[in-house]
Formats: sequence, C-alpha cells, structure tokens
Amino acid sequence: MTRLDLQDVLLICKRNNVFSPSCHLYGGLPGILDYGPIGAEIKRHLRRAWWEDVVYGDFSVHGIEAALLTPVALHEHSGFLGANYDKFGVFETAMKDEVGELKPCHLRVTTAQHSFANFDNIVAAHSPTLPFGIAQIGKAFRNEKDVTSFPVRMREFEQMELQYFVAKESANTWHEFWLQERLKWWEKQGISLNNLVIDDVPADELAHYSSKTYDINYKLKDNSFFEIEGIANRGDFDCGSHSSIQESLTLDSTVGKNTKSTALMAIKESENALYTAPYAIEPAAGVDRGLMAILLESFRIEQSSAKQRVVLSIRPHLAAFKACLYIPNNEDAAAISLARKIKIDIQKTAKGKIAIQIGGDPETIFSYHDEVGTPIIITLNDQLSSKDLIKARDRDTANTTQMTIQELHKRIQTLYM
Repeated sequence: MTRLDLQDVLLICKRNNVFSPSCHLYGGLPGILDYGPIGAEIKRHLRRAWWEDVVYGDFSVHGIEAALLTPVALHEHSGFLGANYDKFGVFETAMKDEVGELKPCHLRVTTAQHSFANFDNIVAAHSPTLPFGIAQIGKAFRNEKDVTSFPVRMREFEQMELQYFVAKESANTWHEFWLQERLKWWEKQGISLNNLVIDDVPADELAHYSSKTYDINYKLKDNSFFEIEGIANRGDFDCGSHSSIQESLTLDSTVGKNTKSTALMAIKESENALYTAPYAIEPAAGVDRGLMAILLESFRIEQSSAKQRVVLSIRPHLAAFKACLYIPNNEDAAAISLARKIKIDIQKTAKGKIAIQIGGDPETIFSYHDEVGTPIIITLNDQLSSKDLIKARDRDTANTTQMTIQELHKRIQTLYM
C-alpha cells in the first residue's frame, strides 16, 4: 500500500465529514473546527487510550477535570502575561463578581496551570509521595496568528497533559523516562517510530518555564513535520511561582513574588523534613494533532489490476466503527434479528459503535467501511444464520472467511482485548 500526502488525506476527510470548519454555514472561524461522527469517535478512543495508559497505569497519577475560565492571576503567575502575552495569545473575557461588577478573566491557555492550581487539593486529600502525577484532558485556547484548515495549528484545541512531580535529584532521569514512555504510546496508536522526529529544543528556544524540552514531531510523506507532543522539565518554576510563602522554599527557578495565592505548593517527604517544591516533568500531547498524525499515518491506497482501494488502516481500538453487520437482503428477518444480538455481544468487548447495514450494494458498503477504517465487516443471511454461520471480511486484506458465530467472538476478542 502507498502512503498518502496531506492534500489527499484532507480530501478523504472532507468527503467523510471527519472534520470541518465550525459553523461553516456562516463562513466559519479561522482555526476552529467541528468533528463529524468519524472524527469524534476516533478522538474519543484516542483520549481513552491516553487516560487508560497514563492515569490507570503504574505511575500514581491522579486524574482531574478543571474549568476553562481562568483567573487572571493564574496566567500572571504562570508567565503567560507580560513579555509572553503575544506568544501565547491569551483570550480575554469578563465576568461579574459577587457585587455585579465586571472583572477580567481568561480562557485557559493550557490545561497545565489548572493542574498546578489543584496541587494542594491533591496533596491534602490523597497524601501522595513523590513521584506522583496530576493529569487531565481538556480544551485550551490561544489566539494564534497563523492557523491551519486542519487540526494542527488551532485557536481552540484539546490537550492531554500530565504534570509528574518528582524530586530534584531524579528529574533528569524521569524526563528521559517519560520521553521513552510517550514514544512507546504513540507507537501503540499505530504511528511508526520512523515517522517520529525527536527535537531536543535549543536553549534559546525554550519556553520560560523549561530547562529542557523534547518535542515529538510527526513527519509527513513530503518530510515536513508538525509537533504532536512536548515533554518538558519545568523544574520547580510552577510550584514556586504559585506558592504564597515563597521565602520558606529553596527554589532553583526565578519566580515573581506572589501575594495573591493562598497555597504552599510544596510537599514533605517525611515528618521532620522541610517543605520542598517538587520538580514537574510535563508530557503534553495534542488530541487534535494526534488525530491528524494518525490519519496521515493510516490512510493508504492499494492498487490492484482491477481497481484502487482506499483504506484507513487505523488500529482497531481507535476505529470509529468497531464492526459493520451487513445483511444484503432486507427480507432476511432471521439474519436481521441475529445481527442485533451479535451487535450487543460485540459492543461488550469492543466498547464502541457497531453499524448495522440492511440492504445496499456490497461493493459500495465495503468501500465506505475501508475508507473510514472499520476493521471487520460481518455478512449475514437467513441461510447462513440457520447453520450458525457468518462471513467475516478483514479490512486490511479484503479477504472474506466463513466461520461460526463462536469463532467470530474469538476473532473479536483478538481484535479488541
């Protein structure tokens, strides 16, 4: 199969309503996209894959969900105002206070700062010891000057971010650890390591909070690339900057004086130990950019002597449709009834959308499901149903195999367990 270039992928995505300009009927807004049923399902599965790996893994990570509206003070002490204002393009708005006066607030620039703002809550309620993490998935907003018409450079986008708190002495080791973990995770999502370019960001290009950052970039067919994740060593900048009694901490980072915070962003490793502000290692991935990289990686054209076949060879756990149950004859009542029972059984394992297609041209149906990445098409009719048989078509090979329903269940378990 042949890998497709960006423009070919965008045409296929448009044809199948994977994503589109938001409110297109009114001309849309630059850098803001809506996702159709295919795109929304793939994004949902990508988020779940990240959450299960990071939060449910063996890393003592606490998952949270924080607000989009942000007090100005949070951005001020995050370093996103002042000299960094233009770089991060903060969206400003206002809301009424308790006496009805309008006060400025922002849409959050990143999910990270709300994770830091929840640090003391996590420490007080859950008594973690280093290392531990705070993770969340959610929207962020930046008024980017240059945007794309596809989900890479956007003004409203979604992040999957982990703040992993470690002792200063082990920060470099954990930084390297998370780089390797994240590379392995992207490989599990179907992206070849050959198409991931690691950039050790030069010192003069680092963000104000970072002492060292690795960018993971996805390489397109034409050898251009875009970033899908950054892994930064943020040091003790954030915990120090958001702390109220900064003089009680020995900080390595240079931070501004904070007279507004009510929290001490620090932890004691033992009863008699002093409070210390931990270092934060931040793997920060883009949901939208991840989706785009996976689409670019997975779309293929298969050319045979008879015809051309477009295939989205996406990993089954990310597929928008987990299976399609196809009954060619709409009068095959027994097959239709069996298909509905099989759908329920498959969904228990596959945890996703199952299509039922009654009637229609088989070549058209097969072509569509190849193009949107459905891993398996199951054909049923009354004659097969009477013998407890079905026909299963594999997306990647286009081969069809007759098998029993029990064998089908084993096949589904192989795909999705």
